[in-house]
Amino acid sequence: MGKFTKTFLRTLAMPCLLAMGVPHKWKSAKFERSAPAPLKFSDDGKFRILHLTDIHDVEPVMDDDENREIPESRDKETLNVIETLVEKTKPDLVVFGGDNISGYWEEFTYDYVKSTIEKITAPIRKRNIPLCVVFGNHDGEEGFHTEFQMMQYMEYENCRSNLNDADVYGCGNCCVTIKGSKSGKDAFALWLIDSNDYQRNSEGGLSYDCVHDDQIEWYEKRAKELRDANSGEPLPAILFQHIPVQQELDGFEKTDENGDYTFERDGNYYKLGHKIIEGRIRECPCPPNTEKEYRQQFESWKKTGDVIAAFFGHDHVNDFHINIDGIDIYQTLGAGYFTYGKERGGRLIILDENNPNSIYTESLEVERITDTKI
Repeated sequence: MGKFTKTFLRTLAMPCLLAMGVPHKWKSAKFERSAPAPLKFSDDGKFRILHLTDIHDVEPVMDDDENREIPESRDKETLNVIETLVEKTKPDLVVFGGDNISGYWEEFTYDYVKSTIEKITAPIRKRNIPLCVVFGNHDGEEGFHTEFQMMQYMEYENCRSNLNDADVYGCGNCCVTIKGSKSGKDAFALWLIDSNDYQRNSEGGLSYDCVHDDQIEWYEKRAKELRDANSGEPLPAILFQHIPVQQELDGFEKTDENGDYTFERDGNYYKLGHKIIEGRIRECPCPPNTEKEYRQQFESWKKTGDVIAAFFGHDHVNDFHINIDGIDIYQTLGAGYFTYGKERGGRLIILDENNPNSIYTESLEVERITDTKI
């Protein structure tokens, strides 16, 4: 895979050469631009986050359906979900949770990628709301690299994500802090983690990738820096990534039977377990797989002690909440109509600097506005 210099990528020179490929282990720490004002808790001590995941948008012209109302309606409905929830929740921050575009469509070009990103961020940009982004397994599937995509998001001056905080695998791994309403000191941390896309599994086939060792090492190092600056106490944090951790399956009971209300994953059968606190489970949860090495990220959170809750997408029709070993795990409904699902929506998250261990969340649905059968 070809390697390009940081200067070349920063200036977006010769976009035709970008199609030849860029290194996935990205060595750029920052995109050169003016830093926006830090995120801050409101005077009432609250901070509101809107989590929108699996937007999966494309340009309708790319869809060759003979009934042009179908792709036009899919696009209109998707944008309505974003617009409606941004208006309803009045967030202090919006987080895109991955599979933000349907990057597996062969019709995508760099121009279409750019225009699609501009389109899905428009409701946020016009209100000047801060934005963070993580990527999913589909965003760059047809070779439209997530580094290129991140630079499109970063054209928005209130985007708080970057290419990477450090030289680690993936793109968009960063930590964003929220200042106290009165203290001006870091009071809360938001982790944005790239869960990557695919890799060869032990049987030689493709399976979902996971967070790599160097990403975990960076997280632990940065969390220690935040802890040292916080009088030796872990800085409370929540985490966003696309593909859930393997421990999510620990919220379900293993069974030897394949019967009603069970699902199969990697040759094992599960049924609804007692750890499910609330929400809906309408498809098999899809963490990387059940091999031992895929459990390291969650164990790192437990050891480090800062992550109170983690928020995932990937499973479009699930919006359940479970608690595993003291850490809350949330799935958020998919937002987009160019993919499967019945309900579409997002999740409101409200942090409280006066009670950082108590997080309010609400799963939100948006009603359709068109009558087209899509």
